[in-house]
Amino acid sequence: MARFNVGDEVIVVAGSGQAASWLYEDKRGVVQAVHEGQPYPNDVQLRNGGALCFTDDELMLAMEPNPGRRLLNETKGLALGIDTYKAQEVMKAALTTSSTNPTHRPAVEHPAHYTNHPSGIECIEITKHMNFPLGNAIKYIWRAGLKGDPVEDLRKAIRYVEIEIERTEGGSK
Repeated sequence: MARFNVGDEVIVVAGSGQAASWLYEDKRGVVQAVHEGQPYPNDVQLRNGGALCFTDDELMLAMEPNPGRRLLNETKGLALGIDTYKAQEVMKAALTTSSTNPTHRPAVEHPAHYTNHPSGIECIEITKHMNFPLGNAIKYIWRAGLKGDPVEDLRKAIRYVEIEIERTEGGSK
């Protein structure tokens, strides 16, 4: 049974070992056709043009717009003209390591206090779409009670929300 239907709006998520999904991660598109029984059954027309086929594991339904992406779009990205997409690609390439690399450390790259959410989503998959204060606020809420003092983590989250409020109010004056 197909996981996606023709007409579903989807977001590409990085599939394990799938180069295409890594290259098109976070891109949105619409399912144009579903070819059951095929290795890449979902024919997706991407918003930025082009079409590719993806596995079910490389896609997720686009239930609602990403609030972090919406904020970036509304604020026209980060200050000083930084291309956020290019910055994310550079950071991703810098952080990508192979299992044969002696510096490969799961405790550093995927700490348990950020990967234990019941949804299976790692905290950074959410926060990488946000600016620094909002991302840190979510990070500290996410890990509260899992690393160190939970009250301290929640106070840190409040502080980062206050920083974002100050930044937002400062920009609207």
